[in-house]
Amino acid sequence: MAFFDDLKQGLSDVTKTVCEKSEQFVGIQKLRLKKNSLNSELKATYIEIGKMIYEEKKAGAEFSGPVVQLCQKVDMGLEAIQEVEAQIEEAKARNGVEDDFDVDDIFEDEVEDVTDEEAPEAEETAEETAEAAEVAAEAEEVAAEVEEEIKEENE
Repeated sequence: MAFFDDLKQGLSDVTKTVCEKSEQFVGIQKLRLKKNSLNSELKATYIEIGKMIYEEKKAGAEFSGPVVQLCQKVDMGLEAIQEVEAQIEEAKARNGVEDDFDVDDIFEDEVEDVTDEEAPEAEETAEETAEAAEVAAEAEEVAAEVEEEIKEENE
């Protein structure tokens, strides 16, 4: 009987350790999610700063170097968008299409893409989560088997 008691205690310890590690892992994942959220907020702030500087440049503020170049790039992008919009209107008129459908209307909220830098981290997180779930499931199976054997031995 001492063997089964020792085995049961060992499996109990393993299960406890797996649970503790899973809780630690979940805690780390929550922190990673918080970090990603903070990064998203920071990116939005950078974008807002860029918009403000561009508007100031358009209003006549003097800037130099990279800021001027970036503002010129924005101007070229806006011109390209206007050209494409004109081409769309021309194609609609030429083909007799009268729809006001815009692909952008499909999405009510802004969709955040995973950047190339975030993709490996997201993949690693997914793999770690899957591994932790597998370990926990295996530990539970072993514990159940041992408990069943102990019941059978006691009967």
